[in-house]
Amino acid sequence: MKRPGIQLRRMLLAAIIPLLAFVSLGAWAFSSPVGSSPDDDFHLAAVWCGLGERDGLCENPDDGSQDRLVPASLPTAPCYAFNPEQSGECWVPDESGLITVTRANIDGLYPPLFYATMSIFASEDIQASVMAMRLFNAALAVGLLTAVFFVLPRWTRPALIVSVAATSVPLGAFVLASTNPSAWAVLSAAVVWIALYGATQTAGRRRYALAGLALFGALLGAGARADAAVYACFAVVLALILGARLHRDALIPAVTGGIIVLVSAVFYLNAAQGGAVVTGMTEGNPPLTGGQLLSNLLEIPSLWIGAVGGWHLGWLDTRLPATVPILVMVVVAGALFVGIRRLDLRRLVALLLVLASLWVVPFVLLYQSRVVVGTIIQPRYLLPLLVIAIGVASLRRDAESSWNGGRLGLAAAALTVAFTVSLQFNIQRYTTGTDESSLDPGANAEWWWNGAPSPAFVWVLGSLAFAGMLALFALALPRPEREASTAWTAEPAPEGSDRAVAEPVAQPAEEGSDLARTVPLADDDLDPRPHGVADVVPQPASAAEPAGKDHPVA
Repeated sequence: MKRPGIQLRRMLLAAIIPLLAFVSLGAWAFSSPVGSSPDDDFHLAAVWCGLGERDGLCENPDDGSQDRLVPASLPTAPCYAFNPEQSGECWVPDESGLITVTRANIDGLYPPLFYATMSIFASEDIQASVMAMRLFNAALAVGLLTAVFFVLPRWTRPALIVSVAATSVPLGAFVLASTNPSAWAVLSAAVVWIALYGATQTAGRRRYALAGLALFGALLGAGARADAAVYACFAVVLALILGARLHRDALIPAVTGGIIVLVSAVFYLNAAQGGAVVTGMTEGNPPLTGGQLLSNLLEIPSLWIGAVGGWHLGWLDTRLPATVPILVMVVVAGALFVGIRRLDLRRLVALLLVLASLWVVPFVLLYQSRVVVGTIIQPRYLLPLLVIAIGVASLRRDAESSWNGGRLGLAAAALTVAFTVSLQFNIQRYTTGTDESSLDPGANAEWWWNGAPSPAFVWVLGSLAFAGMLALFALALPRPEREASTAWTAEPAPEGSDRAVAEPVAQPAEEGSDLARTVPLADDDLDPRPHGVADVVPQPASAAEPAGKDHPVA
């Protein structure tokens, strides 16, 4: 019989936590007007033309060019860009007619899948369309992460949670609930490596499910950005380093990895954006001097800090207070230090590779583009690698016990404060501009969504949802003191699983001994303890050799 505590934890994980996560991302979807994510003048036009020519949405001027006609108010949406004192009031959403745009991804600069999917929601009502796209991406992120969480072996789940939570504030949340292709790039990075690794650690239906989720995540990333296609291939390498075995059970993960590489290569080679690795992202700049190269090498960590709030949001014009990056960076650094406490060779090699990539990738792009840190290369390009780095570092079999208690409480408090502050600043930047400041981001608002709840309500609800999500994660963790007084036995495996399910039941100690005998557990997938820790199950002493203080037990 299952204990009520276990049933409660499963209910929280299965329903309430994903709902709170969606509400948190939904608050970010409402926090800024149409066109607020970087380069949205291009991305929105590409979305409206993502399914080809459609009357009133994307029309061909028939002049032999790659220009397109889109709703007149679409390219003017970011009228406030680079002017933080300008609120979102400057945009006129109901402007009639069509206007010519010269950039709509007709030349295949980006992979087409993201734009084609978002284009399903495109209509003549631009505000409603953009909000639908943002909420869809928020739901997609929550849904995919939830699915991967429940299929993963239990001991690997903290790596997924820590990697996403620690890097979600503020840039991760802003991007995931946006119309920017980076939303899928970040989501793909969080999913592919750990789902494929999980496939190497499981059997039966669970292995196939994880392989399928890894492939789906790679498809999202490679179909959104060329660099995300490279990251998907890198995730395959990391997963195989961490979990590959010379056994027939490794066939499914290996084949899945090969398919991911193939699919990613197709998207990468068909996107003009992929040439940036060789030619750079700009042309015509003079070569960098030795001093500039050295400066780039030393300044690259500022891009990492930028990914956790050190750089401005949106069009790099929404400043956040220093409290945000400091608090989030403490959590990121803490996750790394907690994770590297016990490194085996495989995890050491994988972690060194991903940490090196965080330095090498931006340095090469800066070198090829002939620019210095602070221009062209943005922190969101590196956010997927940062997510992977935290995840690999957190892949410990005793991760649950490592985060139980004060560490989790401090990390959750730091992230909650950072989330609350950054959401308030982001809303206020667009409701009034930065020339006004108040606790209520809706006070004297010049702009807000038609028919939406007030800015203050969105801010408070989103912040409480985020805090509640982290609090329920803490509540859902097993209690160490309770587990210390219980034993673990194996139940019959559920249908479709090749493994037994561990269920804690109290067991008395053996007569004449302070300890009970130990036997191995049939399923360590759901066991939060480190691999190799035996499960306490009493065994009767031999009749010929009664147990006692002179006859120690195992």
